[in-house]
Amino acid sequence: MKANEFQQTQIPWVFACGDVVHGHSNILKAISTAKKAAFYVDLFLKNIDLNSAKFDDRLPAVKPNEIKERYNSNFPKHMKFLPHLRTKELNFEEIEQTIPEEDVKRYATGCLDCGGCSECHQCVNICPANAIDFSIRDVRYEVKVDTVIVSTGFKLFNASKKEIFGFGRFPNVIDAMQMDRILAPTRPYNAVIRPSDGKVPSNIAMILCVGSRDRKINNNICSRVCCMYSLKQAQLIMGALPTADLTIYYIDIRAFGKGYEEFYNQAKEMGIRFVKGKVARIEEDEENNLNLFYEDIEEDGHVKVANHDLVILSVGLLSNSSAFDPFKELKLESDEHMFVKEIDENVEPAKTSIDGIFVAGTSASIKDIPDSVIHAGAAAAQAAGYITKMRRGL
Repeated sequence: MKANEFQQTQIPWVFACGDVVHGHSNILKAISTAKKAAFYVDLFLKNIDLNSAKFDDRLPAVKPNEIKERYNSNFPKHMKFLPHLRTKELNFEEIEQTIPEEDVKRYATGCLDCGGCSECHQCVNICPANAIDFSIRDVRYEVKVDTVIVSTGFKLFNASKKEIFGFGRFPNVIDAMQMDRILAPTRPYNAVIRPSDGKVPSNIAMILCVGSRDRKINNNICSRVCCMYSLKQAQLIMGALPTADLTIYYIDIRAFGKGYEEFYNQAKEMGIRFVKGKVARIEEDEENNLNLFYEDIEEDGHVKVANHDLVILSVGLLSNSSAFDPFKELKLESDEHMFVKEIDENVEPAKTSIDGIFVAGTSASIKDIPDSVIHAGAAAAQAAGYITKMRRGL
């Protein structure tokens, strides 16, 4: 269906959005055009000229002083405290902090100043939140089960181990998990900003395969999911900062799943620049911008330098060794990469070296979400089959 820049069809009072306008695409684009259509429908119903207002779904950046006032207005006078605002310090802590233990003790004196507890239980009657229960005791449960499914997940690679990238030293070098927090709908300050000075970045770099396919840190396997989650973040960045320049430095793009290649092509169509080559090192200048030294394989193979104001490290996935901790007496076998070993993943997926113990998801190997769901289903089926055999005495 044909629609103009206001999502308006040739019939003035009919607006269109989603796949009916731009064809088969992803849900993010459909939601975006629906919000845009709703914006102009509202103007149309109010008899306002559609050219008089421009649609912009980005939320304005929140001012730190407003946050302080809002926090302090929600607490009694004796409980006022300032949230930790990330304006100068390099960290990714949440804005809303828990109350320190010292403050908790001080606030508690405002309830009942009993001194030594005489167990009169008056505090139980007074507490409006019913938060006091003298009957609670530590309880340890021992449960007998017929089977166990190990699903302890994975661990992210610690980017500080790649010292050449300056993670932890340069404030504007962050990892993908931190970028995901910045892009989240509940992100701090309602804006995509860089940590050092709160500036909106205009030239962003993403470095793929950080902690993957790297023998120097003893992890030569591909993490599989990094390419696609980086492409997802790249598209979200372009949606939040449409005028920004974004460059992705990669070794290989592995878009192996259903619709993944189309997603990759869509990222290129959005203006994201892809550079095939390894990054040698990152240096910081006096303005906290970053000079990135890289090898451009597809052009001339020479080492080049690019300046960026924010660098995102797409870190890889590692095995979670805690999966083996509960098995002290029994030997749960691992593969060469310290994932829980499947005895025969093709014939009996999820089955481990211990009879009755099964493994699911990234505890067995690196997987994306769809593969993890499928593998978890296989583990559940194996566990159910094992229980049935045990109860029938087979």
